[in-house]
Amino acid sequence: MSRKKLGGMFSDVDIREIVAHWQDILRLRDWDIRSLLVEKTWRKNGDVKIDMSNRMATVMVNRELDPAHLEEVVIHELLHIKLYGLDQMIEHLIEILYGDDEDARKQLNWGFFMEMLESTTEDLTKGYLQASGKRNSLNFTRVDRQVQEELGE
Repeated sequence: MSRKKLGGMFSDVDIREIVAHWQDILRLRDWDIRSLLVEKTWRKNGDVKIDMSNRMATVMVNRELDPAHLEEVVIHELLHIKLYGLDQMIEHLIEILYGDDEDARKQLNWGFFMEMLESTTEDLTKGYLQASGKRNSLNFTRVDRQVQEELGE
């Protein structure tokens, strides 16, 4: 299979190979998961879109991502699939409890939930990488942005 490299980075085939490898490890074999290399300017490193009822998902990866972080981002997005049922349950619970989008309590709880979801997903990602013997450098993009903001760069 030929690999179409984009700007010396990685290809859609590289993403599919990582998805296939980790789909097995994360026990997501019963899901139909495709990958999408996002080729336009995008603020995210990755994302996942999920159809729980049909057990289908699309893992999206930013073409501008540092290739050293590709596997980390793919695992992170696959873990979102694994956690999606819990994610949706808590989102619905917050909606039922607070309803109105203007409710400060809703915003507070929503923000806390999203931060916990992301940090838990990232912790699990790091653990899986470490357990698999991968010693990739970690993606410090969010922290680097905070440092740049603090230093006015």
